[in-house]
Amino acid sequence: IPGQTVIDSLGIPDLEGEFLYWESDGNYHNSWHYFSLGLTLWMVSDSIGSPSEVEYIKITDDDSLTTTTFVTTKGIRIGTPKKQVLDLYEALQVLDLNEAHWDKPYDVRFIVPLDRLWIGDPYEATIIEFYEDKVFTIEMGYFSE
Repeated sequence: IPGQTVIDSLGIPDLEGEFLYWESDGNYHNSWHYFSLGLTLWMVSDSIGSPSEVEYIKITDDDSLTTTTFVTTKGIRIGTPKKQVLDLYEALQVLDLNEAHWDKPYDVRFIVPLDRLWIGDPYEATIIEFYEDKVFTIEMGYFSE
C-alpha cells in the first residue's frame, strides 16, 4: 500500500520513527504510529524522502487508552477468544520452536511456547499472538527468518 494512500485514508501519523538503512535489503525503513487506532505501520522506501510503501502492519491494544476496531477478513480482532481463532484454522500443525520446521511447506502453524498462530511462510505471513487466551496482537506483512 503506498504511503500516500495511507495518509489519504488515515491522515498524518501521530508519530513517525526515524529512518534506518538496512544493508540486508538496501532500503530505508521507518514506523508510522496511529495511537488512537492501535496501529503501527512499518514503511519501506528506496531513499529518505522517496515515496514509501507499507511493509508490515501491527494492530494491538497495548495502550489502555485505545480500542482498535480493525478486523481481519476472517472476523478476527483484538480480544477474540483463542478457541474461536483456532477453530477457524482447523488444519493446524502444532510446532515447537526448539525444532527446525522452516524447510517444510505449510499454510498455518501454531507455534509453542510463544502462543502464536503463524499463517503463511517464513517471509510473508499473518501472525496472531495470544495473551490470557485472547488475541492480543495481529501482525501482517513481510518478515525474515
